[in-house]
Amino acid sequence: MVVSFKDGVKFFGIAVISFCAVLVCNMFLNYDIDLRAVGATVPAEGAELYEALLLNNVVVCAVAGGCLLLTSVVMLVFYIGTHIEKNSPKFGILKALGYGEWSIAARCWVFGFCVLVGAAAGYAVSWTVMPTFYRLQNEGGAGICEAALRFHPALLFALVILPSALFSAVSIVIAYVKLKAPALVLIRGNTSKEKIKKNKPARGSKSFLTEFAFGVINQNKTLAFFVAFGGFCFSSMTQMGLSMRDYASNLMGGMILTIGLVLAAVSLWLSMTAVVGGNAKNIAMLKVSGYTLKECGLSVLGLYHIPAYIGFAVGAAYQYGLLSVMVNIVFAKFDDVPVYSFDWALFAVCFALFTVAYEALTAAYVFVVGRTSVKKVMSE
Repeated sequence: MVVSFKDGVKFFGIAVISFCAVLVCNMFLNYDIDLRAVGATVPAEGAELYEALLLNNVVVCAVAGGCLLLTSVVMLVFYIGTHIEKNSPKFGILKALGYGEWSIAARCWVFGFCVLVGAAAGYAVSWTVMPTFYRLQNEGGAGICEAALRFHPALLFALVILPSALFSAVSIVIAYVKLKAPALVLIRGNTSKEKIKKNKPARGSKSFLTEFAFGVINQNKTLAFFVAFGGFCFSSMTQMGLSMRDYASNLMGGMILTIGLVLAAVSLWLSMTAVVGGNAKNIAMLKVSGYTLKECGLSVLGLYHIPAYIGFAVGAAYQYGLLSVMVNIVFAKFDDVPVYSFDWALFAVCFALFTVAYEALTAAYVFVVGRTSVKKVMSE
């Protein structure tokens, strides 16, 4: 597969997602295995503290690792599908030249390689941090239960090798399914979508722009879901990262917050890239018809604000429900664990950050598309 610079930048985003997921999961899973190995040596008076440490590992793995895993899977599968669909004319040409469907689909192994690079980097970095992490965790155990750092090959296989092979296989299968279409259909692109009405009435008509906007979002329901998921990731990861500071060490609190912010930025960036890239021709078409760049941006991308902010609200509810259950129920019998409640001030700050980031990305992408020649946009 020939990968352009733009694709390479997006693949870097996929690697970052994999990096974040493996970094957190490997640290806590490795520590959990080593901590359970010393369970028989824990004295009776330290049993409650030992149980609290084990529960803390479960909470962080389930909350941070689980959310990272969900984000990684959804975003990777979505991007695999959109990338293959975008490049279907190239695949169609290869099919017309006589290449077999499996032969062409096998070129999509590069997605698994991106996961491998990110996962391997996350695994390696986790081992540089783990000595400090183990020391802080053992200090929290007050000397009652001290886990010794050990290497577990099963985690290397489960967190690095298996996901890479799995996503390579998934990408190849998705490509193979899409390649079942005739070569001519692939070369023409996605012709199965409902065409947006292009008969333009009088200049400045509000009804046409409104009709066009609804036609765009109806034509790209998958992109609307992806935008909503980007808002979901931003909301859940930023609020969860800031909230976890009260339930983990300073090192882990800062790490989870940093990872949450990085993942939130990457998810929002990938979602907006997919939306604007998928609607570049619509923007160019309106631009040729005489509409201003502002009108083009509002009509093509305006309605995507609705799923974006709905996703943000769902993400806030999700992180609150997850943390509330894990902290207030799992740790209910431990008196020194603070009760978790929804932080409205934190919600307002995260919402303001999301609004600024989303609107800035939208404006920037519309400006870039507006500066690009119509000939170049329509030929891509």
